[in-house]
Formats: sequence, structure tokens, C-alpha cells
Amino acid sequence: MTRAAAVVLLLASSLAMVGCGRKGDPEYPQGTPMETHTRPDGTTKKEPKKPTRPFVLDRLLN
Repeated sequence: MTRAAAVVLLLASSLAMVGCGRKGDPEYPQGTPMETHTRPDGTTKKEPKKPTRPFVLDRLLN
């Protein structure tokens, strides 16, 4: 009985987690610098600017 209850609990929790979240683009915090990218089909998409942080091994890798 314990193993069956564990399986049922596992299935129920996995189904509950599948329903979490929202469909669509992610929401970024206010004040996030955004840049607009134009796709080949003519549509535009706003994405946050990625910071340029140097990596320790950049000089060796490039």
C-alpha cells in the first residue's frame, strides 16, 4: 500500500507542476534595458540587452 500511495503522490505532484507557469514571453523587471531585433520575416522582437562581462579566460580562448 505504501508503494502505491507513493506512486500516486508522485503522479499527482508531477501533474500539478505541469500546470504551473504562464504561456508567452517572459516578463522582465521594470528598468531593464531592451533592444529591438528585426527578424527576416519583418516582425520585431524586444529582448533585454546582454551585459558585456569579460570572462577570465577570454584572452586564451580568442
